[in-house]
Amino acid sequence: MEMNQDKLANVEAFKLVPGDIDHLFRRSGAAGNPLAVFQYNAEQAAVSSPSPWFKALAESPLCQKIGRQLLEPEIKIAFHTGGNNAAEDHYYALLTREDDSVLAQFVNKDSHLLLLYFPDQDAFVTWWASIYAAAGMGDYPALFGEIKETEVLICALHCVDIYRRFYMESMLDYRGLVDVSVSSANFVQLLKKSLASGDKRWLLPTMFELTPGLRSSNIALKPEHLKQLEAAGFITIQDSLLTMAERSRLMGTEFISSWMNATGWQASALIKGEEKSLSRVFLASTAFTNHLISFDSAASGESRFRHKAVTSPELTGNLLSWLQAVKKVTFDQAAPAPNTQKSTAKPKFCGQCGAEIRAGKKFCTGCGKPV
Repeated sequence: MEMNQDKLANVEAFKLVPGDIDHLFRRSGAAGNPLAVFQYNAEQAAVSSPSPWFKALAESPLCQKIGRQLLEPEIKIAFHTGGNNAAEDHYYALLTREDDSVLAQFVNKDSHLLLLYFPDQDAFVTWWASIYAAAGMGDYPALFGEIKETEVLICALHCVDIYRRFYMESMLDYRGLVDVSVSSANFVQLLKKSLASGDKRWLLPTMFELTPGLRSSNIALKPEHLKQLEAAGFITIQDSLLTMAERSRLMGTEFISSWMNATGWQASALIKGEEKSLSRVFLASTAFTNHLISFDSAASGESRFRHKAVTSPELTGNLLSWLQAVKKVTFDQAAPAPNTQKSTAKPKFCGQCGAEIRAGKKFCTGCGKPV
């Protein structure tokens, strides 16, 4: 990724080559951990020399701090950007319990490593939103008013893609009207084909391809999910025919005309020495709004989602709250459990007469010898 210097004020930036990582291990004293993106290669470190760029980091007062944050993070957020015609990119944000700083790690087109050190979370999310989000409109109507099963979202995005597909087919056939109906059997068949394609020109497969870990969710489509979709204004159902309703048409037009990009990300934490996935999010930005979708799991294991349509300032606030929540959950789980057991200290005995010495006593109660 190429960086806009105007948007990096008060941010420390460093460029490295991959081989510099081994020298950063040695310079910072970091040993690495299961959450780190990089691992130490002792053989390569012994026969290689650091690049000229490494000097700037090595001489920086932040060298050891950045080294530990990069090589021994306690929270890792893996980002995957792409969708529509946007350039595809993988990058990370790394955090520790030490402070609120964020270290972002990118790889540019020349395979150089780019490290951006943000002094706090607010600086990071403000910069991130300025790069990856749209300004958005403040009056975009809510799609879903509450948490729902992820299957409802899958069907909704599929409806948006179906309308886009039918719109393009009508153009190719020189038809003025768009056919907006499909049989339930064809709806399911197209859904399976869409998910299997991995084609990031379409919204539904983009969400699955970009959001880390989403494919491992427990997904089972049921008729009740289509009923919820009908209640939300995406389709009308008559016998076995599904007709794309107003919400599908409006969003379909929105994504045909103004889809900018999409990003999926997942937070993982180092808890008791092991990597644990905590939360995943998907964002699709258009000229109208930023569609922010967060996922979680119900107690019974079903995947659920919450959708928000937000402006860029609102997105910044949501991301900051999300980061703070992830950090709190991580360190609450990592904290040792309070010791509620009674003391099991062994009793003491007098070295002269052998009598037990009670706690807090300064003299033996048997012979009077000072303890």
